[in-house]
Amino acid sequence: MARQPAFPGASSGSQLNRSWQSALRLWRALTAPVAEGDLTLSSSATINAQFWFSQFPLRPTAAWAAVAALLAAGSTTFGLPLGWRELALLLLLVDPLWGAIWRLAAGRLELLPLREGDVPSLVWLPYLEPGSPAARLLGWDDKGVLHLIMRVALPSALLAVAIALTLSPAAVWLTGVILALGLAGWIVRHTVGYVPAALHSAATIGIPWALTLMQLGMNPQQEFWTYHVVLVLLWFIHNWGEGRLLRAPTDLLGICLLAASDLGLALLLVVARAPLWLALMSVLWLPTWLLIYQRRPLQRLNFWWLLSMLISGLALGQSLIVS
Repeated sequence: MARQPAFPGASSGSQLNRSWQSALRLWRALTAPVAEGDLTLSSSATINAQFWFSQFPLRPTAAWAAVAALLAAGSTTFGLPLGWRELALLLLLVDPLWGAIWRLAAGRLELLPLREGDVPSLVWLPYLEPGSPAARLLGWDDKGVLHLIMRVALPSALLAVAIALTLSPAAVWLTGVILALGLAGWIVRHTVGYVPAALHSAATIGIPWALTLMQLGMNPQQEFWTYHVVLVLLWFIHNWGEGRLLRAPTDLLGICLLAASDLGLALLLVVARAPLWLALMSVLWLPTWLLIYQRRPLQRLNFWWLLSMLISGLALGQSLIVS
């Protein structure tokens, strides 16, 4: 005769406990930690992109240059001339993607560290023996140029071209210009030891602003084309002067560039019949010239320069609509 359990619920409780232990063992097996040093499971992408705010975001950058161009085109009155998808692709191209290309000119200090073990040498070449001059220049190790080109420059360029193809032919050839600027900046930096401020201003202000105008359909046949060209040139000059003065507050050329830009902006607003906007711009210019007069660093003026750029675009857009 079969032995009955002492308590009616003992059998079901024991079975439930065994099921719970089995489920717990399965969970531990599925969530076992990755072995130390094994980072393969931490990447699911072909192109590993990381986005972060580069310094203080409220400063003159490519994205803000595109916004200033939209303001100058009268978007606050007529609404966004571009669809949301096209606008998102435009901002993605001019800021993080073009910025990734231009960042190569600044050298390795601006890049995340590349682990040498990630890219083994798949093809052996006799002139790339470790320690040889060619290996130091083109080697796959952490100090070689080929390592940087294949792992950073090529993916950034391919992705930028892919996004540009969805926008317009102008976006494609301007991406080529950014590539040329990045190469020129890299060469100059390795020749004289620093990146020219003029090239930085072209990649940050001039080219993003120009592409935005092209995406808006503006062309030389339009009535106010000259005003927009003058505005972007003046802010290119202003940003050029900013870059020089951020390195040296007493740089004479930087002071002259800033003075010429401010004077040109004042004349442009007078011609555009926007005196009230000019009064506001004059207030925003005061901190810059006060610090220049005192020979003090200008690093804290980035926000005022950005605000001046956006307000000048808004002022031009409103004045041209009224006229």
